[in-house]
Formats: sequence, C-alpha cells, structure tokens
Amino acid sequence: MSSEDLIFITANCPTVEQEKLLEKCVNSVADKGYDIAIISHTHVPIHIQKKCQYYIYDHLNDVSYDPNLFGEKYFAFNGKIIRSHFFQKSFYGFAIYRMFSLASKLAINFGYKNIHHIEYDTELLDINLIKEHSDSLKEYDSLIYTNTGMPTGFLFGSFKSFSVNKLPDLFANYNREKMEEIISKMEPRQLEYFTKVILRESGNLLIKPESELTPERFKNGQWWSDQHHYTLYYNPENESLNFFYRSIGTVEENIVVIVNKQEMLSIEVSPGFWITRPMGDLDSISHVRIDNSKKILYDKDLTPDLKEIIKKTSYISNAKDN
Repeated sequence: MSSEDLIFITANCPTVEQEKLLEKCVNSVADKGYDIAIISHTHVPIHIQKKCQYYIYDHLNDVSYDPNLFGEKYFAFNGKIIRSHFFQKSFYGFAIYRMFSLASKLAINFGYKNIHHIEYDTELLDINLIKEHSDSLKEYDSLIYTNTGMPTGFLFGSFKSFSVNKLPDLFANYNREKMEEIISKMEPRQLEYFTKVILRESGNLLIKPESELTPERFKNGQWWSDQHHYTLYYNPENESLNFFYRSIGTVEENIVVIVNKQEMLSIEVSPGFWITRPMGDLDSISHVRIDNSKKILYDKDLTPDLKEIIKKTSYISNAKDN
C-alpha cells in the first residue's frame, strides 16, 4: 500500500443512478495499492464506504444563485449566436472547494505526499496513471489536463493531481469570500478557469492534453447537468425576452412557459431538437416559470436589476459581429 499517494473522489449523488456511478468509480481504484477518500455532499451507502480508507460527509452543499458568478455559454444557429450566462442556473464552486479543502487537510495531517482528484462519475481504467502523475510531481507542483494541452485550453476537471507541500492557498484553505471576489471579476467566469489560474499563479504547473486520457485509460464523466440546455435571452433588436430550449432527453417533451403567472405558452420539443420562442417585451415581464413533463425547471421574479443583468449577459446577436 502506497503511503505517499491519496486518491480522493468528490461526490454529490442524490439519485440511485449517481450512486451506481460512484460505486463504479470506487471499484476502478479500490485494491490497487492506494488509499482512497470519498468526500461527499450526500450520504454514501455503507457498502461503498467500506471500499475506502476514508469517508467524509460535508453537510453543506454550498450552492450560490448569484448571476455575477455565472460563466458564459453559447449556442450558434443560422448566422445568429445566443450568448448567455443563464444557461448556468447555479454556481457550485463553493461546494467543490469545500471538498478540496477537506481533502487537503486530510492529506496534510496524515502525511501524504501527493493527492489525486477524481470525480465520482468517471472511472480510472489504468491505475498506472497515478504513478505517472506522482513521477511528474517530483518536478512539478500540480498536473492538469486541458482540451489542447496548452495554458489557454479549457480545463478537464475530472482528473488532476497535486503535491501536498505545494498546494495553492485557496485550494487548501477554504475562503468563500476571496473566491467570490476573484470569480466575480474574472473573465471567462467558469470555475475551471478559476482553478487553472490559481494553479498557474501558485507554482510550477504541468499541463497535458486531454487526448492522453484515452478510453482505454480513463472513462469520462457520464452524468450530464439538467440545467445547461435552456435559457432566457434578450433580443436588442425588438427589446424582447425570449426562451431557448434544447431537448437532451429521449422522448418528446411538453414544455410550458408561464409569463407573469397568467400567460401560458405550451411547446412540444422532440428529442435532439431545439426551439426559440418570444415571450414579450422585457420591460413588461415580471415573472417567468418553466415546467417540463416532470417538474418545475425555473421559477423566477424578474426584478429591474436582474433585467439589466440579462440585457448585458444573455442576448442574441449576429454571429459575424462577435
């Protein structure tokens, strides 16, 4: 059993399907010669806990709904592009960094030399990757993957490694206020970009191309978010508020949009298709609720301040103008 390396798995598994993914992740690294810690914001079944050396339940899944922390996503079609911070419905970075801090303290207190982070919905199919990362950490302070292998690339967040003695302060010591201050001012505003920045600024960072994590070595995340496929957006040409929805399900969906708690728009969306619909003048809309066949997706009062944020951060324009 390696006394120098700790594999820690971050988890938030409110459904049975997600618990099954977590168990597959644990099984992929269990009994391979490394200590394992699960750090979770939901309780983990005891039979999964027993496969690990440590299990920590963090009661506070600190999610923020402050739009100033949301990052931009976009959708392009027919020469137009929707750029919207409101594809994102919540910011989970505080919850993630609480878990990072717990893993760091565990590793520091018990004398581990390196820590290796894996997300619960992935599988490490080649355990030799841990040794390769540990060998790299003899020279570097941390190791991450980006889609291009370059500093400008997008961080692949599901697998990364750190030297315990060189951990960035914001990684090892949870500081919600400092995180909020930095993220609200940076651009792009994604949590992945924030992580990449603090690692680059704090030490000697090795960046590898995500293509090295071949399907034979690493199985990528299987759990998609049900929040990132729809958004409200502003059209400055006619000052209207509009609705975009892309179906990610396998059956036809009936989407109901209720404006100002009285005007109802019913939309049928087939699997794999997307729609846009106008909802009226932005100034005249004070409340929007969106339902699908199963639950309420969105229910929000549109305050004057929120409308101004929508105008600036969620809008449609000509693609050639961007």
